[in-house]
Amino acid sequence: MRWFLVSLAVCLAGCLPRVPKQRLTERARIAVAYIVDPSYSGKPFTPPDALKARITKELDERNLEVVEVPLEAIAAQRLTDSRFLALKARQLDAPFLLLVEQRVHFFSQLDGRYRWEVATTLTAARADGARASDQSELPVILVYDHEKEPEALVTASSDVAERVGLLLDGVMAGAELAPEAGWRPRAIYFAMVDRFENGDVTNDGAVDPADPQAFHGGDLKGLIDRLDWVRSLGFDTVWLTPLSAMRPAPWNGYGAFHGYWPWDLAALEPRFGDELLLTQLRSELDRRGMKLILDVVLNHVGPEAPLLTERPAWFHRRGGITDWNDAEQLVTHDVHGLPDLATESPEVFEHLLGATRRWLHPGSA
Repeated sequence: MRWFLVSLAVCLAGCLPRVPKQRLTERARIAVAYIVDPSYSGKPFTPPDALKARITKELDERNLEVVEVPLEAIAAQRLTDSRFLALKARQLDAPFLLLVEQRVHFFSQLDGRYRWEVATTLTAARADGARASDQSELPVILVYDHEKEPEALVTASSDVAERVGLLLDGVMAGAELAPEAGWRPRAIYFAMVDRFENGDVTNDGAVDPADPQAFHGGDLKGLIDRLDWVRSLGFDTVWLTPLSAMRPAPWNGYGAFHGYWPWDLAALEPRFGDELLLTQLRSELDRRGMKLILDVVLNHVGPEAPLLTERPAWFHRRGGITDWNDAEQLVTHDVHGLPDLATESPEVFEHLLGATRRWLHPGSA
């Protein structure tokens, strides 16, 4: 589980055209293709009939008759554009087209409930006209541990069907998509801080640029010095690897320079600079009209981190993951030996929430 902090809230769902509900005067066919991509392994599959039924009802209310295109017609394709072209090739003279792509993954367990995320990409068009699309990611809460992807899809079906109806209303009316509300990144530059630019050698500590597992000296000062260059490439947002204090030494031959082995979640890694420098980075981005995304690791700590001895009850201690298709193991077992936090514990949750909020206001800890 990794959370991303950003200075403004980003709307993950695509903006849908706001037009009155449409209904054709004469019955027309719409070719529909469904595909659910596996989150980890396995083959694509079709969603449960209950979800299809909800979408069919929305389309029927618009006087559209569904002609389902078999999964095999698009399963070999991996990209939305390729899938839509495959759907169009099988449209069977239907004047309207709809592609429903979904992906479901397990997110977290808290207070005996299971949270799943249902990501959906909808693509709709007139066969002889322009197409429109919509993306959404819906949280779904399930009660029982035996409930998996099919149950999550069924639970999300009402919301998904509603978005299908709104998207088709715009397509049927020939409406343009509404302007996007709020801020959305145009292009995001991802920087691994230690590997980006060494702007201040006085905070390096032990570095060895010749060793791929050692720290190389990159820091916040180096990022500030290169912001104009990043912007010149067309990026308006900078996403950084975790800045929290990290394991200082290699573990089993692997270095911790990447930041994903947190040592102290609320403290800034001293090799990267101080609080004043982080505030300066934020100001320099603001001055250029750019945004900052900070990466925060919340599901585990680094190997042998102090929290293991300070708060031993905060960890699951169930060993490593042996079955990557087991939703419970993905939440309660260690990933590659990294001590797994019991995030379902209210005490652990409050600790993580406080440490995360601290990054919204540097210097407040």
